[in-house]
Amino acid sequence: HAQDAGQLVDALRGTELRVTEVASRGGFLQARNTMLYIGVEDEQVPAAMRLIEENCSSRTVSVPAEPLGGIEANWLPTEVTHGGATVFVVPLDEIRRI
Repeated sequence: HAQDAGQLVDALRGTELRVTEVASRGGFLQARNTMLYIGVEDEQVPAAMRLIEENCSSRTVSVPAEPLGGIEANWLPTEVTHGGATVFVVPLDEIRRI
């Protein structure tokens, strides 16, 4: 989540782990997000995961859910969990640093 990204990037930069930050936008809430690409060796995955867990948290936000009487202005809010981190651990054949 964009609210956690700065703190996580700072934590990653304090280690030997490299990070690339890319701005994005979520489809459901249309909220600003941040994608981080962290290329690490297999033995560094636990350290990267630990930093992600320590620096990212989810939060509850209110969003309009159902229109009351079909009028958009009368949408009833509902709470959804948002934020935190979704992590993909993908094996790479090689990482090149040029």
